[in-house]
Amino acid sequence: MLGSIFIQHKHPQQKNIVKAEALKPVPIPTALDPNFLTQVNECFIPTAAVYGYDLRITSGFRSLAEQNAIYDSGRTVNGHIVTWAEPGKSLHNYGFAVDVVDRLRGYNIDFDKLAKIGIYCGLEQVDPPHFEHRAGLSTADFEAGKRPPPLTLPCTVMDERYKANQSLTLKDLQACGVPKF
Repeated sequence: MLGSIFIQHKHPQQKNIVKAEALKPVPIPTALDPNFLTQVNECFIPTAAVYGYDLRITSGFRSLAEQNAIYDSGRTVNGHIVTWAEPGKSLHNYGFAVDVVDRLRGYNIDFDKLAKIGIYCGLEQVDPPHFEHRAGLSTADFEAGKRPPPLTLPCTVMDERYKANQSLTLKDLQACGVPKF
């Protein structure tokens, strides 16, 4: 996250001066991105609920230390491999990823259908149960401090229902022109 860059300065009495200047470190997030979390809570989870899923987030933001502990599982620590992403290489570390599970069925759910719901909500499914928002950015882009553009809810009724603590309905989705999943 730290680096240096060589900058060429022109000085009136000297032809060129080249010196190394340290780049400022890119701050590491400490929580899920609020816009991303809104999209998950107001679009993805409620839309999935309309189709019979009772999703909950099992993993959201992870610190680099937490990612390291998970990465070590099945490698240097007894257990099975949980992730292929080393610390700093997961969008969980930047607040743009969640893992979900159904409260009743566990992981025995139609992840192909959930992937379509995720796409509708602006999320990408990398592998079950992982959903993220990267908008074409690489992990190196995230490491460099770049972030994807904010997501917008596809239908205003989603925000209205969420704020009123009311469930989204199939009729709401049909009124928004949501495809059948």
